[in-house]
Amino acid sequence: MQSPNVLRRIGPAFIAGACIIGPGSVTLMSKIGSSHGYSLLWLALLSGALMAGFLALFMRFGIYSDETFLGLTGKRIGRWYAVLCGISLFSVDATFQIGNCLGVTTAMANLFASMPKLVWPVAFTVLAIAFMFAFKRIYRIIEKMMIFLLVMMLLAFLANLVWARPNLLDALKGLSVPTIPKDVNWVALAGLVATTFCIVVAFFQSYLVKAKGWGERDFASGATDTVLASIVFTLIGCVIMMTAAAVLYEKKVTVDSAEAMAAQLRGVFGPHAKTIFCLGFWAAAFSSFITNSLIGGVLLNDGLGFGGKLESMPTRIFATCVLLIGMTTAIAIMHATPAAPSAPAAVVAAAAKSEADTVAKPRAKGELEVKAIALAQAVTMLAVPLGAIAMVVVLFDRRATKGRGLSLWAKAFVLLGAAILLGIAAMTYAKIKPQLVALLGGG
Repeated sequence: MQSPNVLRRIGPAFIAGACIIGPGSVTLMSKIGSSHGYSLLWLALLSGALMAGFLALFMRFGIYSDETFLGLTGKRIGRWYAVLCGISLFSVDATFQIGNCLGVTTAMANLFASMPKLVWPVAFTVLAIAFMFAFKRIYRIIEKMMIFLLVMMLLAFLANLVWARPNLLDALKGLSVPTIPKDVNWVALAGLVATTFCIVVAFFQSYLVKAKGWGERDFASGATDTVLASIVFTLIGCVIMMTAAAVLYEKKVTVDSAEAMAAQLRGVFGPHAKTIFCLGFWAAAFSSFITNSLIGGVLLNDGLGFGGKLESMPTRIFATCVLLIGMTTAIAIMHATPAAPSAPAAVVAAAAKSEADTVAKPRAKGELEVKAIALAQAVTMLAVPLGAIAMVVVLFDRRATKGRGLSLWAKAFVLLGAAILLGIAAMTYAKIKPQLVALLGGG
């Protein structure tokens, strides 16, 4: 009788976690682990802890408040500000969707080399749109699906880590001693924080809680859900980074193609590494396709003053817009990249070279697409400041939660999170502007 009871006490935060662990997360964690070993594990852990704290805060807000996040923002600051927030946060999710499309394309094109690459962003987008409109009540279906996919990803990546045999002492040092490598890629670093400490997903948590139907008596369930989901998605990120560090870092292999990412599994699964890796990538991508688009849809819908219901028609329409923007932009990036060699030629080349040489010299097309994923993750920070300001106003408003004000420590945590978000946004703009210009072909 305990198992069904536990299942009833989880849901919203697991949906949020499934969105956090997408193709961008897998790509960036692998890239950073292969480039810097275990040295940035502390940052993955810190980002996960920050995200857990804000998921808890917005779970609390969703349970105790009769208002929605941007609905209350409109009342306290002004409707114009809520509209700007909705548009800004919608753009964040559309940008994440570019990374999702490029990620699933990279994975599936390497799994089915004979198929045209443009098939994949179109196919996944159409599938996600069909799912969006196929069911009248989509929350329960999404909840069950995302719990399954998140647990499946955790088990798969844990199995990979066991076989990779990481250096546990180095991993412990990387978790406990904060350091920034001198040669760190600041775009990847900002993307690592943005893909884990994803504040728009925390905002979404309050809408998920309401969709779940939780009230004040369900606070303990919300706390259980948040803790368990936070452990899972933080652990997945750390495990992916550790696996890449254990298998690729000592060989000086840089992750800038799907082949290079698959190499971290080659020692475990031999010739089947690419298939297993790409299937795991698919699970991460499809979970993010649906949840990420719903985030953009519901936040824009609420910002415009139409309410914050997941299953309303405007939310579904705006979510479809997120999917279409991500798809068309990803296709444009794919068209802008140089042509890659044919699949048979790539297979022959791989057979003729050592594993290290094969993954260390990726095709230009795959390299640019993975770079675009990193940029897409990092650039989302540029749209965060409006949401960070609204977050402080809403969470500090004790009237919204029926007189239940935050403690002094909780307020300090909110201000710390806002300061980190604003600081990273400023740093991101300074660091990634040249790379964005280069990617988009500017002068």
